[in-house]
Order: sequence, then structure tokens, then C-alpha cells
Amino acid sequence: VPYLKWQEILKSNPGKAAELNLPAGQFLTGLTQVPDHEFCFAMASAQQAKFGALSLSMVNHELPSGEEMKTFIHQYLRYLTAHEVGHTLGLRHNFRGSTMLSPEELNNTEITRNKGLVGSVMDYVPVNLAPEGIEQGDYFSTVVGPYDKWVIKYGYTPIDALTPQQELRTLRKIAAQGSEMGLSYATDEDTFDFIDPEAKVWDLSGDPLRYSQWQMENAKAIWKRLNNSYLLPEESAGDLRDRFDTVFSYFFDHAISLTGYIGGQTFNRNYTGGKTGTLPFEPIPVEKQRQALAMLGEYMFAEDTFNFSPQLLNQLAPSRWTHWGAFTTIFPLDYPIHDRVMLVQTIVLGDLFSSERLARLRDAQLKTSSGEALTMAELFDTVQDSIWKLDTKGKIEPISSLRRGLQRQYMSLLVNMALRNSNSLETARTFPEFIIAIQTFNTPEDARVLARYKLRQLRDAIAKTLNKQGKNLDTASLAHLEGARDRITKVLDAPLQAE
Repeated sequence: VPYLKWQEILKSNPGKAAELNLPAGQFLTGLTQVPDHEFCFAMASAQQAKFGALSLSMVNHELPSGEEMKTFIHQYLRYLTAHEVGHTLGLRHNFRGSTMLSPEELNNTEITRNKGLVGSVMDYVPVNLAPEGIEQGDYFSTVVGPYDKWVIKYGYTPIDALTPQQELRTLRKIAAQGSEMGLSYATDEDTFDFIDPEAKVWDLSGDPLRYSQWQMENAKAIWKRLNNSYLLPEESAGDLRDRFDTVFSYFFDHAISLTGYIGGQTFNRNYTGGKTGTLPFEPIPVEKQRQALAMLGEYMFAEDTFNFSPQLLNQLAPSRWTHWGAFTTIFPLDYPIHDRVMLVQTIVLGDLFSSERLARLRDAQLKTSSGEALTMAELFDTVQDSIWKLDTKGKIEPISSLRRGLQRQYMSLLVNMALRNSNSLETARTFPEFIIAIQTFNTPEDARVLARYKLRQLRDAIAKTLNKQGKNLDTASLAHLEGARDRITKVLDAPLQAE
């Protein structure tokens, strides 16, 4: 989530975060008070290690004192130490370092223990967990990558030169290798704009889409085990809740990474001005963008993604053990499953339809050949078809409470865009409302027109469903659809706010 954007808006709206319901208000207030340099690598890296250890325990049945767990911990500490030592030697972050190997090569130790798991240990590298059916390789890189060796060579090679100009010629020869495999580079400033989905933290391999799919499947596998497991005598309900939240966070991190492909562009630093080679900016191929959208439909918006057993949900009591890095849950005591699911789905929806992303989709029409860009219309069509599936012919099933929540959030997103609701930031009272208000601020006019068009289309589809299937609907589903129809009608009849 682009916290820098939230910081900027919150700093210009003092007190807004404090008005939001906990814990969101506390978190957002903190964003305005914590210096940027204190958003550290350590906490998120520890979460990666935590999920890896949980996977070893629940999937591989490794004991904490087992040899495989020791290998895992050793590799993690080795990588973490190499990263920080790199900083002491003057190396900056390189968030392209993780894209060196193909997914098939990630678990080939003949490659990873010689060439490296990543091109640079200066990336924020996630745990490498093999998907089901593939033998596990290294969890973290055990050697420095080719980029690390190359940049150390540039910075520390003794050069026998009499003048700075002579030294510069030697340095340029070293720098000229930058287009070679494994030496690509993108540092912090190249990631703040979220334009390049393959220059970011916590991704892995030259095909991050496939890697994220593997990891979401790994997360679902652990969820399945949690669904069917019971606490051991020495375990507490707090332990189970902690595991559940760890998997939830890991799953969400990989789902939100998919949104970056929509309207994304690759930013290349190796451009030399010639007619051959890469340009500084190259749009992400439309096939990849469609693949990312399809994956979001399957993993984030599907009806069965967040189906958990009552047995599991009723065991998720908070712990009362506190320490550094832990947050004490005061209320609610029971697990707020609807709020958690709606929050992550709203964040993904908001990011998909953010004003910046929609503007890039608009600009992409001029930056790609005809028919090779994902259009705003296709984005709206695909997401609406994924979230609002209305059947007027077959037997209609009740709309689940989670589904109703997702449909309302999508509808709220369209409403904010359609009405140019510039006051929504001031009127937001929940974290999801706040997210929608931020992301739809300054929406391009083409998107506003599309939002009204999709609302009208949705109202007609709901009316048709109610006309043909209304008598077969349960009360909650009927009330939901009638409420949605009436709300859309009111919105379409309302006057637009001035720009």
C-alpha cells in the first residue's frame, strides 16, 4: 500500500486519522509521526522468516530443533547479515536484484549456491518456498550475487591512474557491463512511484506473477491445515491466532503485488540512446496485465477464498503475552473476520482503481501500438464481472455476507468516482471508506464517465435479476439487491459536484 501517499494526505488533514476507527486510526496517525527512514527492513523481513518457519512446521512437520529448521535460520541470518554489511560498504538497495533467476531455477541448488539465488543481496528478498510438487532448494541466498561483486569492483578496484580522467576511463569500462544478466538495478527512488511491478520489495524470480501465485497457493495450503487442526495441550489460542494472521498477511502481500501490473511500465536504466536495446520506459505486455487481473479474480475476489471453518474462527482468541514487535488486542476479543476480509479486498480494489493507475491506463493508449494496451473499459468490465455475477436463468444461490460486503465496496468505489465526491475524505469514518476516498481523489474524467456507465449497467442487471428471481431469493440477498438498485438510482439522479 502506498503509505507515502497516505502520509502526504494525512499531513494536510490533521486529526483525520484519529477520527477513524481503531486500529486503523492509530496506524495512520503513526504514519504522520514516524520519520521515513524508520520504516525499517527488519520488521518485514522478520515476517518473511516467520511465515517460512511456520511453513516448515505445518507443511514439512519440522521440529524447532530439527536440522532443516537450523538450515533455514542459518540461511536467513547469513542473507540478513550480508545485506547490512553491504550498506556499510556503501551499497544502496537494488530492488531488481531478486529477478535474476527463472521460477524453475529458484530451487536448483547447483545454480543458487554458485551464482546466487538473487542478483543482489541488497534487495529485500522474501523467503523462497517451493510450491507443491517441487523439491525445496535454498530458502535464502547463501552467496552474494553478481551485481554485488560488480558494484564492489567498481567502488574498490585499485586503479593505477595519474589523473581523474584516466581513472574515469577504467570506471566506465566496468560500468559498461551494466546490461549483462544479473546486473540490473533499481533503488529506493525507483520504487516510490509504484510504476514498475518488477522493481519492488519481497518479490522473487524473473516471473514475479508466477512466484506470487506459488506463494498464495502455499498460504492456502497452510490455511487448509489450520482449518482442520486442533490446538495441542501446550499451545494457546493466541498461538493459533498469530499463525492465522501471519498467513493472512502473507497471502495479502502477494495479492496486492499483482495490482502493480495493471498500467505498469518497466523502468530501465541501461538506455544508451541508440536505436537498439531497451527504452527507459516499456509498458508491461497486455497479456501479463490480463494474467494479473485474472489472478486477482481467482485469489482475491473469488467467493470461496476466505471460507474458514467455525471451529477455526472460534479458536482465534487474542494472546495476553506482550513483547517488542507485538500488538495487544483489546477489542474485539473475537476475530473480526468480516472486517479483515473487507479491509484487504478494499485495499486491492482501491489500488486497482487509484487515480494514478487509471491515468496511466489512459496514457498507455498513446504509448503502445494499437490494440496492445489494457484499456480502462476492460479493467472496469473484468472487475465488475468478477465481483457481480448475477444469474437470471438457473437456480440462484444466496449471496454470502462476505460477498455482499465486497459488492458494496466496489459499488462505493464507482459512486465516489461518478459523483466527483471530493468531500469523501472529510466524511470517511472507517478505514475502508478512507481508502476509497484517497484512491478515487482526482479520478480522470474518462474513468468517471465509465463509472457512471458501469453503475447504470449494474442497476439494469440487478433489476433484471429481481424481476426474474426475486421470489427465489432469501431475505438478506433480496434486501441487498434492492438496496443496491435504489442506491445506484439515487446516485445516477444526483447532480455532479463541480471540479
